[in-house]
Amino acid sequence: MNSKEWSTTTLIVVSSILLLASGVANGGMISSDSIGNDPAKEKLCISRAKVNLRGKVVPFEIDSRRVELFRSAHPDSTLIVIDDGVSPQLVECFLRAGTGRFDPDSYSPEQSWGWWHTIKPKGFEPGIHTPEGQSMAANVCLRAVESTPYRGEYDHSVYSVVQELGGHRSGVRFSAGSVIGGKKAERYDIVVQGTSFYRPANPDLTAVNFTCLLSPALEVKAIDFKK
Repeated sequence: MNSKEWSTTTLIVVSSILLLASGVANGGMISSDSIGNDPAKEKLCISRAKVNLRGKVVPFEIDSRRVELFRSAHPDSTLIVIDDGVSPQLVECFLRAGTGRFDPDSYSPEQSWGWWHTIKPKGFEPGIHTPEGQSMAANVCLRAVESTPYRGEYDHSVYSVVQELGGHRSGVRFSAGSVIGGKKAERYDIVVQGTSFYRPANPDLTAVNFTCLLSPALEVKAIDFKK
């Protein structure tokens, strides 16, 4: 190879390295349907991951730089997320040298501000994190409480708590995985708590505490009454 050919080859190699470095440096979150899993290997990964995990396979977003790192170590790396409604797990499968099997190798739980996350289900406008949204959720619950026979004659209700459930306990009584009115609460469900009052007055009304479990779209999933 002469000096001209050597210079040209060196320039191509250096340019390729710079382009790769630029792509990694500018990595962002990409959806799971854009990471290029092989469908057959993905199906096998799911079936073998479910030996140890309960839940359903859900879409997710992941930092593209992490996908590059996984694939640089194992080109057949296949990534899925299984969500049990409490603690979703990102699973990496590849052909493992020690066993000769295409098996799960690692499990990574979802973390706040982490490098991957599940995609939040479609909710309602203007959203639960606004005063208007909290009021809407509370009103859905109060209407459901009013129309649910309990004891005596319904008089009125007041609410005290409106909370969106996260994947971990946050100092509030309920979290994903809690059972409310016979239904298991899932992440992003909404809990409304308050008190309803019933007649006849003697002279006081009878007070009953209630908890509503709502879906992210404000569908009533369950109501729990406790005197």
